[in-house]
Amino acid sequence: MEKESREIVLVVDDSLLICKQIEIALKEEPVFLCEAHSGQEALEMAAQYQPDLILLDVVLPDTDGYELFEQLKETDNNDAAILFLTSKDKDEDVVKGFAMGACDYIKKPFVQGELLSRVRTHLQLKRQKDELNRQNMELRSSMEKLNYMAFRDGLTGLYNRRYVVGDLMEDMRCCQLGERHNVMILADIDDFKVINDTYGHDAGDMALVCIANILEGICGRHRVVRWGGEEFLVVLFEVTEDEAYGISEQIRTEVEKFKIFHEEGEFSCTLTLGLHAYHESEGIEESINCADRALYEGKRNGKNRSVWYERKE
Repeated sequence: MEKESREIVLVVDDSLLICKQIEIALKEEPVFLCEAHSGQEALEMAAQYQPDLILLDVVLPDTDGYELFEQLKETDNNDAAILFLTSKDKDEDVVKGFAMGACDYIKKPFVQGELLSRVRTHLQLKRQKDELNRQNMELRSSMEKLNYMAFRDGLTGLYNRRYVVGDLMEDMRCCQLGERHNVMILADIDDFKVINDTYGHDAGDMALVCIANILEGICGRHRVVRWGGEEFLVVLFEVTEDEAYGISEQIRTEVEKFKIFHEEGEFSCTLTLGLHAYHESEGIEESINCADRALYEGKRNGKNRSVWYERKE
C-alpha cells in the first residue's frame, strides 16, 4: 500500500528501542510509520509528511516535548492528533499535557496492546473529525453559493432586488457621510423593445450583460443592481452631487459609444438615468421612486440623459 493512501503516524522518540517496539505494535496496521529522534528532525518530518497522529516523547535530547508540542502545532496543517509518550506519570504532568491539547498520554514502558488500541482509537477519531470538517466546508460552500444565488441576478451576475430589501440598508449604515450623500441612480435602456424586435432576445440579453459589465467597471466601490427588465439601480456611497452626476454621465457616454456585435449586425444602446440623493427620513423605497420619476422626466425630454429629481411644490 502506497504512503499516499494510508494514514501517517510520526513517532518522535530518541530511543531506538521504543521506536522498534512501536513499529512491532503497529506492523499489521494500514499506516505509514515514520520516525524522528530529535526535535529538529520532528519538525522537518512533520512539515514534510503532515501526519495524522504524532506519538511524542516528552524528554528529547535537544528540546522539551511540551515546547516541541507547540512548535509542531504551528508546523502542522493537517490538525494531527498528538499523543504523549513518557515515563513521567505525575498528575501535574498528565494535566499539563491535556491542557496543551494532547489527545492522550501513555506511560513508558507501555503494553503493545494498549498502544495499538489507543492509536486505532485516535486515528478513528481523526477520520471522523476530518469527515466532519469536510462536511462543514461543503455546507459552508453550499451556503455561500445559495446566498450568492439569492442576492444575484442569474443573467448579469449583478445584485438583484432581494439585496436591496435585505442587505443594502446595512451597507448604507456603514458609510460615514459628513457633507456627502448616498445617491440612487435608476437607469433604463432606451427603446429596448426595438432592440429585441430588431435583433432578437439573444441580442437583448447580450446588451444587458454588456451594460452590466460597464456599470460594474465604473462603480467598483458602489453597488449595481439589476432592478428588473432593462432597468438598473446604481447606489453610490458617500459622494457629492457633482461626483454622482459625473459618474452618471460617464456611465451614459460609455454605454452610448460601446458597440455590441451580433450575428444580425452591430448596434449600440443609450441610457436615461434618474438621480436622487437618499434621505433617511424618506427610506429606500421612496428614494428609488424619486429616482424613477427623474428617469421618466428624462425620457419625456428626449432620452439619453442624466436628470436629477426635482421635488414639485
